[in-house]
Order: sequence, then structure tokens, then C-alpha cells
Amino acid sequence: MCIEGTQGCENPKPSLTELVVLEHGLYAGDPVSKVLLQPLTGRTHQLRVHCSALSHPVVGDLTYGQALDQEDQPFRMMLHAFYLRIPTHAERVEACTPDPFVPALDACWSPHTLVQSLDQLVQVLKAAPDPDPTEGSPGPCSTPTPPSKPPETEAQRSSCLQWLSEWTLEPDN
Repeated sequence: MCIEGTQGCENPKPSLTELVVLEHGLYAGDPVSKVLLQPLTGRTHQLRVHCSALSHPVVGDLTYGQALDQEDQPFRMMLHAFYLRIPTHAERVEACTPDPFVPALDACWSPHTLVQSLDQLVQVLKAAPDPDPTEGSPGPCSTPTPPSKPPETEAQRSSCLQWLSEWTLEPDN
């Protein structure tokens, strides 16, 4: 993470992620939390960097996580695009996949406390209206926030439009 004013930080760009805790449990005996991450901007490795900055890296993230022993790592990074929604002028593009982080699919995951239902959160996101693509939105892969939140500000719209203009120009890292 690059914080303006720190040595080596040149041209920092803002990034914002919403995080909702879904469950607490154990993964291979270590305490972990299952969360829903909603990127409101689209920076490289944004979700992984934000989780690591909170001292809660994504399980299996060998770049931003705490890899003490390679043998103890899971078979993959435990980051999954469960629901994507991209509103366009022509249509709403949506994709929803099964949740891979369930004990039936990964015996290492042992949930013990349900905090928030993933299905209920996704239903709220699906029911929310699409933002007007001509007015800007938080980012092409983000979903609108639930209706209980304040409307998007002009500054946020401007930031989104700036992000969209830069998105096609930035090389992949």
C-alpha cells in the first residue's frame, strides 16, 4: 500500500473496498474469517493489499500473506469472484457462481459462527438498481451499494470517470 508522503510513494491513487464479515471459523486449524469484499475502485491487487494492510491477509496469498511454511499453504488462494455485476448501456451483465468455501468442497474449512448470510447479501446487491453508466459508477466490476447508504457524490462520480479513463491505459502488472 502506498501512503502519500511516505518515502518511495510516487503518484498514489485512492482505492476503496467494502468488507463484510460472513463467518468465523478455522482453516487447517488456524482461525480465519470468511468475508465479502466489494471493490469500489479497481487497483491492481486491491483486495489482497487491503486485507493484508488490516493484518488479515487472504488465506493462501503467498505475495501479501504470511507464508511461514509452503507445505502448510492451501492448494489455492482463497479469493473467489462469487458475484460480478457490470452495468452497461445495453444490458446488465451478471455472473454468480457457487460458493467454493464450504466444508463439503474443502475439508480444511470448518466454520463455527455465522455472522451474515452470503445469500441474503447477494440478494440485496442483485435487487439494487444499476447506476446510470453515463453518470459514472464506482468501477466496472463493482456492485452498487445497498439502498440504505447515501447516494454517490459528484466527487465519487468524477473519481470513477477518471478511473475508467485510466483503466484501458494502465499496463497489466
